[in-house]
Amino acid sequence: MKVNKKEILTALKEDFRSSESHQQEWQAQREEWRSQSVGEEYGNEVDGKSRIVSKDIAKQISWMLPSLADPFLSSPDIVKTNPVTEEDLPGATQSELLLNTFFCRKFPRHNFIMKALKVLLTEGTVVVKTGWDYEDDEIDIQAESVAVDEYGREFIEVIDTTKIKILKNEPTAEVCRNEDIFIDPTCMDELDKCQFVIHRYETDMSTLRKDGRYKNLDKLGDQIGDTTTDADGYLSQDQTGFKFNDEPRRKLLAYEYWGYYDVDGDGEVEPIVCTWVNNTIIRLQTNPYPDNKPPFVIVPFNSIPFQMFGEALAEIIGDNQKVKTAITRGIIDNMAKSNNGQIGFARGALDDNNRRKFLKGDNFEYNGNMSQFWQGSYNQIPGSAFDMLGMQNNEIEAQTGVKSFSGGITGSALGATATGARGALDATSVRRTALVRNIAENMIKPLMRKWLAYFGEFMEPEEVIRITNTQFAPIRRDDLAGNLDIEITISTAEDNSARAEQYSFLLQTLGNNMPFEITQKVLAKIAKLARDPDMEKDIKEFKKEPDPAAEKELS
Repeated sequence: MKVNKKEILTALKEDFRSSESHQQEWQAQREEWRSQSVGEEYGNEVDGKSRIVSKDIAKQISWMLPSLADPFLSSPDIVKTNPVTEEDLPGATQSELLLNTFFCRKFPRHNFIMKALKVLLTEGTVVVKTGWDYEDDEIDIQAESVAVDEYGREFIEVIDTTKIKILKNEPTAEVCRNEDIFIDPTCMDELDKCQFVIHRYETDMSTLRKDGRYKNLDKLGDQIGDTTTDADGYLSQDQTGFKFNDEPRRKLLAYEYWGYYDVDGDGEVEPIVCTWVNNTIIRLQTNPYPDNKPPFVIVPFNSIPFQMFGEALAEIIGDNQKVKTAITRGIIDNMAKSNNGQIGFARGALDDNNRRKFLKGDNFEYNGNMSQFWQGSYNQIPGSAFDMLGMQNNEIEAQTGVKSFSGGITGSALGATATGARGALDATSVRRTALVRNIAENMIKPLMRKWLAYFGEFMEPEEVIRITNTQFAPIRRDDLAGNLDIEITISTAEDNSARAEQYSFLLQTLGNNMPFEITQKVLAKIAKLARDPDMEKDIKEFKKEPDPAAEKELS
């Protein structure tokens, strides 16, 4: 059955229009959160008065980012695959080596994690688009070949031939702009039930031609131009106003539809990907990924039931920032209107000559006493203003679980007693662990599972991944189908510390009653949890030498 591309494009564009209003509502909220996070003015400022904005949200984000990113950046092997059954062990082991190799060594995880967390805290939601990057090149080589002469004798000859060299064959993940993602409004808060996800992005003809997957590029013609100007409310990432004038580099706006549609008209939907520019479809094919799902991972910061997008940090402490801004502006206006630095003196206290000396700052003589002179100063600020600021700081710290140490890093900052300090630290730890677990469960784990499925589909059957300088791991396709019965765990500093304390308590309790081999394994575990690979290696390789006196006695 012939595919009616015009009908398909009309239907997919209708899906885009239907989801656009839902997207715009959230985008207006995200812009409000973003403006509060960067400390933009609120719009109620008056000329001649203070316009300062207290940047508490930005400070909280800067304090939270390092602690949230540390569990995913501090270790060279953050992915652990635990096989549930014995038969899953070989596949789980190779999966762990492969995922850690790509994510921790070949993938720019620092930039990815920091960008994703910054967007998550600022806008309340981060969308990650996964994919696979393949690039090869045809090179000329000389190869030996077996030939037969006129007498039927075989001999070796060197011939010129070509070979396909794989330059890149690896998974990808990129953080998308939230304003360029349009999702099915009916999916509630379950991405698996989403019928479509549309990604809008800028590209150019050179990139499309080089990719090789796009067709009908010659039909774009005059459609290439200022397609990014006020197109569907699109705001270009480049705000400099610079534009390329040549055809290969001139920007154009593409829409990539990932979802389900009845392409062949048999009454059943198929997973498809369709890309169009203006009114021209340049890509239409079945979803190439093995899970047949849109290649997106959507993570909310503060999730809302039955909503795909989440609330940002500004939604939680935005009112506190506004209150602090109002108080700070009042204090500054009070001080600005004071007569600090002004000096007045009574008439007749200085003659003309001494008056000139006084104004010049020279020594002078005056009549009368010191009461003849008046020194201006700042107006006294009521203590209630600072009490209110302190209350807002405490509320912000209580809601975010991040201690700002605004009063200085002292013992009393966490509590007057050891019990109080431990309670404050426990509450902070629980809050941080909850945030880290949200990122691990809703972003890292789904990302790793998608990558694992992609490995089995796109990686060469006998491709070898170099793990260390001396160790090579052959990757078998049937072990990487993505459906292994495994569990991916992300270790945090709190988890590692708790486990290390348990092992230490075990050593203290049993002491010398444990065999040396068991003690050695426990010490190696503690060194690994402490992220000291050198010590772990030394402990594992240490061999206890036999006691010469004991050997002599036995002999």
